[in-house]
Amino acid sequence: MTIKSRILVVASEYPAPDRASGDVRFFSLLRMLSEAYEVSFCAIAQSRQVERLGVPDVQRYESDLKQLGVKVLQPGVARVLRVGSFDAVLFEFHYVARNFIEEVRIQQPGARIIVASVDVAFHRLLSKAKVTGNKADHDHALREKASELAVYRSADVVVTVTQEDANILLKEDPSLSTWVIPNIHTLHEPVKLTLENANRLVFVGSFIHEPNVDAIRYFCSDVLPLIAEAVSEVHMRIIGNAPPPEIVRLASGRVEVLGYVPETKPFLETSAVSIAPLRFGAGMKGKIGEAMSFGLPVVTTTVGVEGFGLTPGKDVLVGDTPEAFAQAVVSLLRDKALWAKVGASGFEFIRDNYSEPIVRRAVYRLFDGVCAYPVKRIKTLHLLRRKLAELVERHLSWRMK
Repeated sequence: MTIKSRILVVASEYPAPDRASGDVRFFSLLRMLSEAYEVSFCAIAQSRQVERLGVPDVQRYESDLKQLGVKVLQPGVARVLRVGSFDAVLFEFHYVARNFIEEVRIQQPGARIIVASVDVAFHRLLSKAKVTGNKADHDHALREKASELAVYRSADVVVTVTQEDANILLKEDPSLSTWVIPNIHTLHEPVKLTLENANRLVFVGSFIHEPNVDAIRYFCSDVLPLIAEAVSEVHMRIIGNAPPPEIVRLASGRVEVLGYVPETKPFLETSAVSIAPLRFGAGMKGKIGEAMSFGLPVVTTTVGVEGFGLTPGKDVLVGDTPEAFAQAVVSLLRDKALWAKVGASGFEFIRDNYSEPIVRRAVYRLFDGVCAYPVKRIKTLHLLRRKLAELVERHLSWRMK
């Protein structure tokens, strides 16, 4: 009988794939891992998620994990590490890993530490600072950069969503071990253009993510009026979890702000063009791949196509100014042959590069070979001090309380 590798996954919260594209990828990754390995999951901020979403939704997300065969553990990473035995510990996001890497090294010295970057935060923040020109934004990005890189240097493997993100990290520190696991998309029946959806645009993106707030503000103020001049019947649907008041106020006769919806499929199937007018960001944009998995043509920016490997003009249309973005949208709405060509090419690109069978191979290559990565050791003197502190706490301190 083959013994399955034991993987502990530590995240801030339970994945909520109906609320964020990053969680779609994370949940799909957990499903793939659970099919081949023994997976345990620990959420460190479960109570915060309950406060925000309520008990029923959080219980549903927990139940979804259990149905995959994932062992859901109670919060308390230090306790989990003391009583369990793991071959690898996977952290979602560097800021989750920051407080627990040392604990893993002490309690599970043979376990490989894998940190999933999701996106390179400092790169996203630097791109924001470039847009705003704000010195405070730039300084914040540099502070984040130092903190983020320190975590990656402490890990055994850093997982990025794109090779471009990996290259950014390797440029900063060539000694890092990186592995690319991109977004994971389920393919759908390609959409059909009808009289009902012929002039309908759609945007999908969680508004907890700052680039999405900026993108929709920019689009509605600078781009949509230009489109409406050429296509008076154009209509826009904005979908995404937790829209702030400034986004809600964009609602008009031409713009619907729908906020959270339990499923995006009905809205993507009844739209003509998906827009992603991102002016800053990092990583791979789930909204773009999701639209393409429905054969829905996408108009985005250079920021939006980062890391995909898409060919602008073939798989996707790109516009970095309001005029260029509007013209790309108008071209798709007016030219049915172009609409069909771009939609089909984008669908084929996702099928050939980011569908589940393709990404599954990358996931298993990493975790099947994870033991080949050398384990970074904690400094002996630091380890002795830590062990001494634990002994004092366990055997002496309690007598004085």
